[in-house]
Amino acid sequence: MRTVSTLLAIGATAIALTAAAPNTMAAPDTGSASGSSSGCGPRSDADRLFLRESYHDEESCEVQEAAIWLALSECRWLDAHGNSAHNQIVLAEDTSDTLQYPYIFLDAAIAAYCPQHQL
Repeated sequence: MRTVSTLLAIGATAIALTAAAPNTMAAPDTGSASGSSSGCGPRSDADRLFLRESYHDEESCEVQEAAIWLALSECRWLDAHGNSAHNQIVLAEDTSDTLQYPYIFLDAAIAAYCPQHQL
């Protein structure tokens, strides 16, 4: 049950972040397929890095996909609203009800998908 609620919460947060970013901001092609290298299908190097660093590498395929989607949405949000320490704090705090470790999640997303936003 916790996995389902986590999946739903991650999806809802990602939808909210995506809605806040302009539609012109396309997600980078990560080569992500449905699942991890442990049975969910092929993953890009960026996906594997993100899943390992965000502690989602042992989650179900569905949770991994939702986490990747949210991470990409966070990068698009930073692209649209500007990268600053303040904006990163705002973004992490906005996901604190959804994610157990929102700052670690954001750091992992930035390292894997949008390293230009590293401070």
